[in-house]
Amino acid sequence: MGAMTARVVVAIVMLAVSLASTSAQPTGSPTSAPAIHPATGLKFPSIVGRDIRLLRSIDYGRSEGRPEFGYSWNYFVASPVDGVARVNLFNGGLTSIPSGADSTLVAEKFDQLLDEIRQLIPEAEHLEIVSGPAECFPGGISFRCATLRGVIPKTQVPVYSTLAMTGYRNHFLSIWLEWNGTKADPVAAEASLNDLVDAMTR
Repeated sequence: MGAMTARVVVAIVMLAVSLASTSAQPTGSPTSAPAIHPATGLKFPSIVGRDIRLLRSIDYGRSEGRPEFGYSWNYFVASPVDGVARVNLFNGGLTSIPSGADSTLVAEKFDQLLDEIRQLIPEAEHLEIVSGPAECFPGGISFRCATLRGVIPKTQVPVYSTLAMTGYRNHFLSIWLEWNGTKADPVAAEASLNDLVDAMTR
């Protein structure tokens, strides 16, 4: 990995291990999220294929008394993506969340997360949506998806953020994939999303 790519990946890792909410701050040593989520049956293995490895996970209920934030699993995705995928599973304090990607509730939460992504990448110029929002099907499951593109001014490295979100068994399931535009393309990013969702649902 070149020096420029390494700096991009380090920046992405720092973003990816940030909190589910910009207002939340973990205290002490965080409790890891479970490898299998009991309520949904979703699985979060430490290794997915040859290219995706778990970096860390957080149980926000046990770590900071905020169960509405749910859980977060952060994966490093190797070349050519050279990025980080952050999976969040939460209910936002709600007792009922429609399944699938076409509900108003999922659309509203999706827009909120897009705004958070924009705030978390202030150094990227001209950050704008280049694809979506539209329905996509990682792992054969309906998600609401969009991809943003920005450029780091000092290096002129293009940085992409793909957000996928759906309602799954009374939870919001979101995947935020940050990827390096100098190496990867949408096809590679889509393949990584497919691999992750396949591993979680098999």
